[in-house]
Amino acid sequence: MTEFILRQNNSEKTVQARRQGSEIHVQLAGGNAGAEPAEAAVFHLIAHTNDTILLERILPDGSRQQWRLVGHKDGTKRQLWVNGRTHHYERVLPRGGGSASSDASLAATIPAVVADILVSVGDQVQDGDKLILLESMKMIIPIQAPTSGTVTALHCAKGDSVQAGVPLLELDQL
Repeated sequence: MTEFILRQNNSEKTVQARRQGSEIHVQLAGGNAGAEPAEAAVFHLIAHTNDTILLERILPDGSRQQWRLVGHKDGTKRQLWVNGRTHHYERVLPRGGGSASSDASLAATIPAVVADILVSVGDQVQDGDKLILLESMKMIIPIQAPTSGTVTALHCAKGDSVQAGVPLLELDQL
């Protein structure tokens, strides 16, 4: 389960996402006191390319919605196009206990095999840099740096089988 906080129009929401095969389970909850109750949805992954994701959601009445997603990120700012509509939001990063930097563990979101490791301990990386390439279900899945920082540890090797949620790399965020 991946959990993060998004801010859109001065409102924060906690997002929990979990992938099981071709299903993506998403739950949104307001992050502010007195916020609306959690919303949950299950999407089926239909297609995925380097720049576009096609999802399908089956609604309670049995009807189906298709969602075409294309996104762009710049630091913590995100822009997402969903079926032609543009959404702007910001990812809220956790703050460390008063220090200027904090450590982050990066993990696989699904069971996979490490196809390639593109960094070494001590490397400086920028937000969005590809760090590790995973292979799962004949797809290559990049593990990307969520922020700029320094690679402080590697917990995998090329060819390793890894499970979802197991840390692959440690990053000291700037």
